[in-house]
Amino acid sequence: MRKHIKKGRRPYLFEIKMKPFHTLLFILVVFLLFSSLILIFPKNGIQLSDEYSLQFVAWDDFFSLDTTESVDISGILDGTTIDFDSVEFVDSKLGLDSAMIGDSVVVYYKPVPIKVDSVIRYLEFPNGNKQILFSFFELLANIKNTQELVRVMHYGDSQVEADRITSYLRYKLQSQFGGSGAGLLPALQPYNFKSPMITENSDNWKRYTAFGRKDTTVQHRRYGMLASFSRFAPFYEIEEIIEDTNQVDLDFLTDSIFKPNTDYSAWVRFSESNYSYSNVKNFSQVKLLYGYNQEPVQLKVYTGEDELFSEQQLSANNGFSIKSWTFEQTPKQLEFNFSGKDSPDIYGISFQSSKGIIVDNIGMRGASGTMFTRMDASQLAEIYRYLNTKLLILQFGGNVVPGMRENYDFYKRNFGRQLKRLKELIPGVTIIVIGLADMSMKEKDEYVSYPNITIIRDALKEATFEAGFPYWDMYEAMGGANSMPSWVFANPSLAEKDFTHFNPRGSNIIAKMFYNAFMFEYNQYLKKNKTFIEK
Repeated sequence: MRKHIKKGRRPYLFEIKMKPFHTLLFILVVFLLFSSLILIFPKNGIQLSDEYSLQFVAWDDFFSLDTTESVDISGILDGTTIDFDSVEFVDSKLGLDSAMIGDSVVVYYKPVPIKVDSVIRYLEFPNGNKQILFSFFELLANIKNTQELVRVMHYGDSQVEADRITSYLRYKLQSQFGGSGAGLLPALQPYNFKSPMITENSDNWKRYTAFGRKDTTVQHRRYGMLASFSRFAPFYEIEEIIEDTNQVDLDFLTDSIFKPNTDYSAWVRFSESNYSYSNVKNFSQVKLLYGYNQEPVQLKVYTGEDELFSEQQLSANNGFSIKSWTFEQTPKQLEFNFSGKDSPDIYGISFQSSKGIIVDNIGMRGASGTMFTRMDASQLAEIYRYLNTKLLILQFGGNVVPGMRENYDFYKRNFGRQLKRLKELIPGVTIIVIGLADMSMKEKDEYVSYPNITIIRDALKEATFEAGFPYWDMYEAMGGANSMPSWVFANPSLAEKDFTHFNPRGSNIIAKMFYNAFMFEYNQYLKKNKTFIEK
């Protein structure tokens, strides 16, 4: 039906003419309602659950500008450029006229200063005493003449997992001073790491740790140098043999009585990773560190699919033991097959050269670095002595941050006890403590540093200085307060979006910062000891 509009009338749908006074009145009413809500809403918000809360803007936030400044890290990055595609050796322009080839790595005869880029953050020393590092520097300067195998063990929390930070340090140290191989790896890798080597296992392995929640089935403190060991069979629980079971009600016997009649088998396979540096892919020795199997265990070692390399028996023992294999050519894959009525406690498998520097990555998710005093001291001392451990790098503190306190004297005392214990276990050892990184918490729409980071950093530094060791401040090296967002939002990104962990690229940059600071001190040592340098 067609609607006719009368002539002379102007068609329209709807029209309201609002005067300026009405507009002002509307704005004032909205502002009053908004102001009332600000006044009655709790300043800390309404907690909906353990993870979520309902927040509303406060007066201070409403009228103030964003006061969180973005940290400029461009200067840091300019001084730590990394060429990921090249293998860096000692600068051949330093007047070196001879070199030796060993374990696929160049090692120069003469101890010379090592070229480093700009030092972003120097090592700090108690009372400025740099001689703390001289004993280890002397080992480096003479390592060609001594043909020694020197161990560097890098302990840390989740910040170093998957060989992060360690991989670059290992690559540089081995390139400069010789050595190759990934170092110590656990039989059971707790997470699906692809570096430094790829590890695959049968599904009956179990890992026991000296950190985190204690497994009550472990009735001893022998966790080994990785602060963990792995087994493929239940713990052997028989304490005495019952001669005449006819006189015993079998219903009262525990299942463990019959464990010796059960056969267990397991396998673990290690293979080359595309995510590791070339020096990791070369090794000439493999060592199995194990102990405390109450029954003999058969072990077969395969270097390829069904290619048997070695077959032997691990005798029943009540102590720490080692099995070693030597390879003329590095196998692309290595598989260990175990079988027997018990499992040894396997502390680790080392992939290494016969001389030079070996660097172990020992990541412990959730650890605060206070587990050494909870482990068997005599066993640790024996293993460290066998491995010829000369330098420990301890990188902890991040896991102490979330449980915020105003005072961390307890952590200072506890961490100090760890340093004291390690000095007792390894006479003459050099220890360097790397502090925690910046970590961000979200305050409304901003990411800001946890307020307790510097307090924890100071506690770590004081404990380190009191024990007589140097400290490297990773927090300040990366930019200090509120620097983590700059790493996360860098292009390309240098840290994960949990605002806690570096990604692989960022890890290498941090590693290079530390390496430059360390090698700067080595160069200073050589200048003071000119007898080492032939002109």
